[in-house]
Amino acid sequence: MSFCPNCGSQVQEMETFCVSCGKRLPEDILKRKRPVKPSKKWWFLPVLSILIACLIIGSVYVFQRYQTNKALSYFNEAEEMAQIGDYKQALTLIDFALEYKERFPAAEQVGAFLKVAIQTEDQFKQVKTTLDEHHFQQSFDILQQSEESLQHFNGDLVDQLMEQNMLLKNQTMLAQATYQLSNDPSRDDLKTLLWEIQDISEDQAADVKSQITEKLVSMTYKKATALLNDLQFSKALLVIDDTMKVIESSEQLESLKTTINKEKTAFESAQEERIEQAITAFEEEQELNESHAIELKDIQLQKDKDTWKVTGELKSVATVPIHSILVKYTVYDEEENALVDNEVYVFPETLYPNEVGKFEFTHYDMESEAKQLTPKMEEITWYLD
Repeated sequence: MSFCPNCGSQVQEMETFCVSCGKRLPEDILKRKRPVKPSKKWWFLPVLSILIACLIIGSVYVFQRYQTNKALSYFNEAEEMAQIGDYKQALTLIDFALEYKERFPAAEQVGAFLKVAIQTEDQFKQVKTTLDEHHFQQSFDILQQSEESLQHFNGDLVDQLMEQNMLLKNQTMLAQATYQLSNDPSRDDLKTLLWEIQDISEDQAADVKSQITEKLVSMTYKKATALLNDLQFSKALLVIDDTMKVIESSEQLESLKTTINKEKTAFESAQEERIEQAITAFEEEQELNESHAIELKDIQLQKDKDTWKVTGELKSVATVPIHSILVKYTVYDEEENALVDNEVYVFPETLYPNEVGKFEFTHYDMESEAKQLTPKMEEITWYLD
């Protein structure tokens, strides 16, 4: 009996190919006499493959687990370093963690914050330098930038940096106030400084507030006193009230305010009296100007052949110019008989206060046998401007 040496199936001696496996049969019949036993190891290959796959999967899991644990270890160390303020070391540990685990959102977020924290610390150092150089606005700008950068994050560390930022901002305001206080600030500058540091509760702020308040009170007292001396009572009170709006209290200014009010009342009372006196004086002056503005100094009568010449002088005692002065006189004889009445204007036409005017008139038709004739002033009229 012949067998296929390949698959072990029984074959005929005259067959060239195995009808079972299709492979060529050996020509040597003797080689067909030894049947090949079918292999029983076919099941080993799938099992081996499964074992290798499990080994690979297990190795990958173990490796990934190791990588994750290592990344977490670095991450936790980084958090500890950040808590004590060593942000640079913390950032280095975060980089190590990301090398072990690329997709690590928490580490990426912490790393972004640490970069900002390191930048913020550098900005804080820069602020201290600018303060020493009195570049206050530059300090405020730097602090504003750091505050805006920190606003993208939250947490205890962010709160700590925000507190440091606020502390530096307060220190900057106090340094600015102290610097300006020593450089002859105006009252308005002092009020602005006091308003800016009003909410700062540090011990240093209390000392600066006291200095500003003391200087502001002194300047206000000086200005209000000058206005009081110029009798500008309302302005003096406004200056004091304006300062009292920004300071808590001032016994000195309150006392000055009381003094101003008293002097204002006294001045107003005296002013009323002066007005009344002025009105009375004006009325008396007006009466004088209207009824007693002229003082007669002299009136004479002289004879020259057949003519009689009347001359005279008068003086203005008015307080204003008077004009168109008309003199009316009468000439009497020895027996007080009126011989002639006449009117004549004084020259110059306008007399100013204390100025002397004259008048004269020649009579050609006055006849009298009396030896003594006397001119007498009857009336003087004038006009006021």
